[in-house]
Amino acid sequence: MLSWYGQLYTGEGAAKYARRIRRRADAGKTDVGHWFITLASNGSDELDLLPGWLLSQKNFRARVPMIVGIAADRREALDLVVRIADECYRATGDANIREWLLSRERKKQAGVR
Repeated sequence: MLSWYGQLYTGEGAAKYARRIRRRADAGKTDVGHWFITLASNGSDELDLLPGWLLSQKNFRARVPMIVGIAADRREALDLVVRIADECYRATGDANIREWLLSRERKKQAGVR
């Protein structure tokens, strides 16, 4: 099963169908047009953009980092990355998006606001 960010970011075009997109992604039946934003797989970058079809490959699915956003298309995915970066910068004053997202996830799991 895929790992999902608790406060999942969704683009305008994907928001209405977010639950369905997520359910299909968990089942390995992603739609071709959708894009997923994940924590970077290499550890040195911040985020990765993945086309939906990539998540239907079993070997790849086993190694997918936490998914933090879903978008209806590539342009919307890029807009979401900008939104995430902007929120991170406003909250912390730097651009360490990965650590900011992980700290928010840890706080949510611990029940801290």
